[in-house]
Amino acid sequence: MSIEFSDKLNQLLQALQKDLPIKFFGLLEIPEAVAWAERGGIAVHENFHTKRHYSYHVISASREKLEEFCAKVNLSPEKIRASDFYRFWHLTWVPFTPPVKKKRPRGRPPKKNP
Repeated sequence: MSIEFSDKLNQLLQALQKDLPIKFFGLLEIPEAVAWAERGGIAVHENFHTKRHYSYHVISASREKLEEFCAKVNLSPEKIRASDFYRFWHLTWVPFTPPVKKKRPRGRPPKKNP
């Protein structure tokens, strides 16, 4: 994750924390994120199902809090789903458009004439 992207995400989460009980968790802290969500908070953790660091899983036991989160970040509340295994609601969030990597042209580079 680039430093610029990380700074933008931290600023966004800090702004959201003024109105919502939201907390960020890393990829290795998913059990802690689940515990926080089951206690009624909103947990945001890195999502390992997509290209890493650009997609986040947002979970909470309170659907109403997730709906409020959706309203603040311009997401449709229709994206909220019930978990099959845990007692929480969840959605996938992509806060910013991921940076596009410049692709190399296919094939051999053209020969340079001396």
